[in-house]
Amino acid sequence: MKKTILTCLVGLTSIVTFAQKISVSGVVNDKQGKSVAFAFIKDAKHNYATFTDTYGAFNLKVDTVDRLIVSASAFITMTVKISDPQSVGVTLASDGTVNAKLIDPDAFKEKISTEGMTRNVASGYIAKENSLHGTRYFFDTWVHGYVITQADSIKENSNYLFNYGKMDGSLLFTDDGKTMKEIDGRLIKMFVLFDNGGQSYTFEKIPAIDPNHFVQVLAVGSNYKIYKQLNTKFIPNNYVSNGMTSNGNNYDEIKDEPVYYAVKVPGGAPIKFTLRSKSIKTVFAADVAKVSKYLSDHDTDIDDRYLKGLGDYLNN
Repeated sequence: MKKTILTCLVGLTSIVTFAQKISVSGVVNDKQGKSVAFAFIKDAKHNYATFTDTYGAFNLKVDTVDRLIVSASAFITMTVKISDPQSVGVTLASDGTVNAKLIDPDAFKEKISTEGMTRNVASGYIAKENSLHGTRYFFDTWVHGYVITQADSIKENSNYLFNYGKMDGSLLFTDDGKTMKEIDGRLIKMFVLFDNGGQSYTFEKIPAIDPNHFVQVLAVGSNYKIYKQLNTKFIPNNYVSNGMTSNGNNYDEIKDEPVYYAVKVPGGAPIKFTLRSKSIKTVFAADVAKVSKYLSDHDTDIDDRYLKGLGDYLNN
């Protein structure tokens, strides 16, 4: 696999922060009135960015804002002055190139990974004897995203698509849908990827948790940060049989074994916890009353979405 340094990406602003107060929302269309999916939206002066969804809609949380910079493949980049933050209408003009996706996101599904491990991702995966269950990649297609460098700058290119290699901690990208390249992870502080439904996933370099992989950010704010360490492992076929009894799996497997951490802001060290109410109350002991109320009011399975909601609640 060819490793490419981060400077091959283009587009520069300052670092994204998390003191978000105002929601700016709107729609991006072309001059024919058609939605522009995955246009890149960034604050012209401050540190915030996002993409439009498949309908051209976007929502960006910021401190203050008066102008947005909007860019997309095959369109002229545009600076938009905001009059109504809740209804921003953007019309992009073609730059004269063919207005078509240069990359097929699903081309990634045809990739065969290294180390002899074949991915089955036709619809997640189809279980077969002796096949590989699971995937070493975070997404089963190429997705949009942007990178924040160690120098605290955003780098984005609308012609690039990304994926994250969970096992080796590599941020991968393609500019043609055929060649897979790796960004030098030493240059990256954080990256944000957007699935094809527009949902964002943030990954950050936290050496105190994992010096070799990025960890997923579930919640961040003025009081707490909550992280998920994926711990993705390859488990070989361990099926054995003596003709009468058998045990083990008759297939190779790639399996996530996540570990969760909470960090008290400012300056706290990462503390490990599990998805059990007792463990959660212990790690957030400084706000145990609020935690108990949240647990009582949200009597559902505790998962990533639940922890994000809890983090947002504790940070308000």
